[in-house]
Amino acid sequence: MFNLLQSVLAKREIYFHEDDYCQQELLPHEDLAFAEAEIKKIAELANAHRAPDGAGWPDVYLRQKPPVTFRALGMKKEEFHAVISPHLAPFDLVYTGYNSYRERCKKTAAWGTATHNALLADWDDEGIITNVWAQFFDSDEKPLLAASKAVAAIGMLHSIIYVDWAWGYTCEIINDDALALRLRSKLADIAERTKKIKEHSETSGS
Repeated sequence: MFNLLQSVLAKREIYFHEDDYCQQELLPHEDLAFAEAEIKKIAELANAHRAPDGAGWPDVYLRQKPPVTFRALGMKKEEFHAVISPHLAPFDLVYTGYNSYRERCKKTAAWGTATHNALLADWDDEGIITNVWAQFFDSDEKPLLAASKAVAAIGMLHSIIYVDWAWGYTCEIINDDALALRLRSKLADIAERTKKIKEHSETSGS
């Protein structure tokens, strides 16, 4: 009985590394051309400055900020929650940090099926959503579809795009099927690239 009560009272927590902030984000559709151009530039610089052994880069490129921010859509946090929560359950606590350091995020909320399949948002003093970002790494079909439906629900109200800066993907949010297809492709690509990196590492170490 005590263990059951603990389980019921347990708060859902999510943590995101500070480096992952807005690495996968939602932006107004006006940023599509900018995002595609920036991703192309990042890929070109990455290929041109890759370390000789293929493991990393000796230099870092700081991507430019999008010309139009999510805040321009004027969504209040209450409205955002009402749109997202039918598809993704809210987390009770959000933390960020690096290494062993963690701190509570006071003006940030998150919704998701798990910490690796979640949508996060922060807001300003007026309660207007300023940034929306994601941790979409779950390739299982049910959570992937839930995430896609949540983003598509926002897309029903505002014309938006999904951008994954780290893996070089963009997607116009036309409907949930469009994003689901893009996420499947991205996650399969990540799995394949990770496999090749692992094989290269094992070969180099032998």
